[in-house]
Amino acid sequence: MGNPYRVQAIPAFNDNYIWLIVDANSNQCVVVDPGDAAPVISYITKHQLTLTGILITHHHRDHVGGVVELLQQSQLPIPVYGPEKEATHVVTQPLKDGDSVNLFSSTTFHI
Repeated sequence: MGNPYRVQAIPAFNDNYIWLIVDANSNQCVVVDPGDAAPVISYITKHQLTLTGILITHHHRDHVGGVVELLQQSQLPIPVYGPEKEATHVVTQPLKDGDSVNLFSSTTFHI
């Protein structure tokens, strides 16, 4: 059995990408640094995916600008993971070195 996860690049802005981690077994996905919600919403709708988490690497607008809209679009509560030292207003699950996160039901990611 191969790796059930794939990483999808979603073009954003004029010169950047937003990254999506997709679990092929469940059609769940986690978005990384969604600076703009529109391309993420378009992609997950087109591919019938369910957004189950958001990962933030740091607080710059091109990394967090779409978080609030993504949360508003969801019918489910979505955790927003981010660095403890940069826990902006959008981070609901602050992380530090050594923490573990269950992004999908079957896999634990170690920070």
